[in-house]
Amino acid sequence: MKGLICSGLSLLLLATGSTAMAVPINYENTPAPQKIALQVNVPHITNSGVRNNTHFIRVTVAGMSLEDIMISLPSQMERFKGVKIRDQSGKEIAAKTEVTKERLSISFDQPLAPGNSLEVQFTGVQSRISGGRVLLYGVTAKRVGLQGEIPIGTARVDIPDKS
Repeated sequence: MKGLICSGLSLLLLATGSTAMAVPINYENTPAPQKIALQVNVPHITNSGVRNNTHFIRVTVAGMSLEDIMISLPSQMERFKGVKIRDQSGKEIAAKTEVTKERLSISFDQPLAPGNSLEVQFTGVQSRISGGRVLLYGVTAKRVGLQGEIPIGTARVDIPDKS
């Protein structure tokens, strides 16, 4: 009798479990996945590239005002003729520049307020790489009210193949 009850319970559990597994899910009543909107509240690189022999890096200022920006120069860069710093309208931004073999430092005459953007242009760039290569510029900044440099990102400039 005990064996009969145990086997009957086993069959009942098996039938109940397999029925529960086979019940279809109604996806119509399932809520849609939520979209997450990220608000970037720190300075960040918005674009970089090359136009003729001019490499450019665009940075959006967010969160706090920027006093200085520093750009690490790629080791493949032999030289460049000049640097221009422009705002989003194309107007030159007053700044002092200092260039070493490894780095360009830009000190703004007036801190750049959040909501602004800037474009650093390296004119007349000559590099010792063949076509189809990539140059990477590390970008850091000093923010008003904070000590030390904060990383902004790495700007990638793809060098077009000249063939």
